Amino acid sequence: MTILETSEDNGLGKLWALVQELSDQLNQNRDVSAAIYQQAGGIKTQAIHAQTGFVLRRFNMDKSKEVYDAELERMNASMTAENIALQHDNKQLNALIREYEQTLESLMNTFRNRAKDVQERELALSREYETQLLARQEECDTQDLNTSTTVYGSLNRIAHVLRQLLRSQGGEPPEPDPQAVPTEIAGLSRALSVEEREPWTTLAAREPWTSVDATGADHALEREIELARLEKENEELRRLLQHNQQLPTTANGRPPSNPR
Repeated sequence: MTILETSEDNGLGKLWALVQELSDQLNQNRDVSAAIYQQAGGIKTQAIHAQTGFVLRRFNMDKSKEVYDAELERMNASMTAENIALQHDNKQLNALIREYEQTLESLMNTFRNRAKDVQERELALSREYETQLLARQEECDTQDLNTSTTVYGSLNRIAHVLRQLLRSQGGEPPEPDPQAVPTEIAGLSRALSVEEREPWTTLAAREPWTSVDATGADHALEREIELARLEKENEELRRLLQHNQQLPTTANGRPPSNPR
């Protein structure tokens, strides 16, 4: 047991010593890496300054003052020439930008004028079409009204002719033409307007029932009565015609015999 414990202790001691050695080596490597990183940062800074042209005196201690001044003057001259070239390029770019802006402004003005002309033309066409449509609608309404008036007048004349025919067939006196009544009424109204200077001496003032309004009302009432009578006669005639059609007779007055 003692031999085994001693061997285990020796192994642990060796392992611990190895760990300590590795730790020391890692610390040394870390220090070396930090130093290398610092040197690389310094070299990178020098390279950046060398690329940008800012040659500082502290990085050129190995050169004499005359060489340093000559190099600095040469660098200043090259930077001045480069600045002049950049200014010239900037002027050209500014001129190009102004020309581009002017061209763009002229194009936008042309586009706006064109859009305005198109819009005004569309509005003018819309107004013209609306005017034509309104005129056409008014013309159609007038034509419809005239047609309706003509048809109504024709129907009235046809009805008057039919009534005259029926009255003549019935042995009654002919009915006056209704189109002549407004003329007679207009003549009476003109005569009445002349006699209005002495209202109490006119016939209408003495006998109001003989005035134009009363005469027109009586005429309208008579027309209604006559129309009602004619409608009744028409119904009776239709009924008789239907009855005759339902009972057909032969030429000798006997009903037709059924064919066998």
